[in-house]
Amino acid sequence: MTSKCLPKPASRSTMNFLEFKILWTDYEGMVKLAVSGSSSTHAAYHETHLYPEDLKAFAEELKEYPRASDAEVVLECGGKGPNVHDYFRLRVFLLKVTGASALEFESEVRGDPPLRAESHFFIPGWPGDFNRVGTKLIAWLGDTSTPLRIEWNNDL
Repeated sequence: MTSKCLPKPASRSTMNFLEFKILWTDYEGMVKLAVSGSSSTHAAYHETHLYPEDLKAFAEELKEYPRASDAEVVLECGGKGPNVHDYFRLRVFLLKVTGASALEFESEVRGDPPLRAESHFFIPGWPGDFNRVGTKLIAWLGDTSTPLRIEWNNDL
């Protein structure tokens, strides 16, 4: 039995998004964070552990992005070593000096199939889109009782 690849749909979604949800908080204040991200062609979901201050520091840097032509803002959790359960990275960087930017979404969960998973793709945007992500993240960190979804147009 062979499978056929279906043709791409005629229309693409024009919205990119990031969604953040706190799944639980431990006794030391560390949170289990669920992050979903999507471009018009790729999407992923990842759960990771971090401290809210790390997410706030990432958000603060996004509010001021870009500070220079080689600017990048990174949130990184876990590690790529074989003894670490997962690795997660969001990285925003300039594609062109005109301001065109991208958010890199990199996710890896180790283990044996069916638990093992990897995803790595880019979500386009403008500095103003990522400034807004930072501003909304900071506001959301004051009350994380509901998920935060931030959308922006795919108009690069």
